Amino acid sequence: MRPVLLLSVTLPLLLGGCNQIPSGLKYEIHGDAVTITGCDRDVSGELIIPAAIDGKPVTSIGIGAFFSCSSLTSITIPDSVTGIGKNAFRFCSSLTSITIPDSVTTIERFTFSGCTSLTSITIPASVTSIGDYAFRGCTGLTSITIPNSVIIIGENAFELCDHLESIVIPD
Repeated sequence: MRPVLLLSVTLPLLLGGCNQIPSGLKYEIHGDAVTITGCDRDVSGELIIPAAIDGKPVTSIGIGAFFSCSSLTSITIPDSVTGIGKNAFRFCSSLTSITIPDSVTTIERFTFSGCTSLTSITIPASVTSIGDYAFRGCTGLTSITIPNSVIIIGENAFELCDHLESIVIPD
């Protein structure tokens, strides 16, 4: 009898972890795709965005989705995401690291502006464009490598990055 009871308690816990949506994450479903639209401003620490919600792939981070989520320290974006909207992470002042997948092609205007704790960022080779003011005011940013794939760097993309010591720009 105990093994059956144990199984009935354990099975829901195992199944509950599949396709789990982090608490405080807001989203919209459009056809066969999901857009992350926001999060509760009191969400803190590390956030891993799921690759799918309700069986549909998460394909984009909406405009201003994490605007002023000042207690987030780390965000992992799944490979299914192809677009990150402008202002998506603006003023995430505690954000120290973010993983941008190879599926993203554009870093929009003001995407990371005001992320003062961000010290380094890896821009994947899939990115072709960095928008205006994309990293404006990232005062903790000390180095950045821009891949050869980038053909457009917007106006003031690194304005007020006072501690930027090393920037590698392709030919």
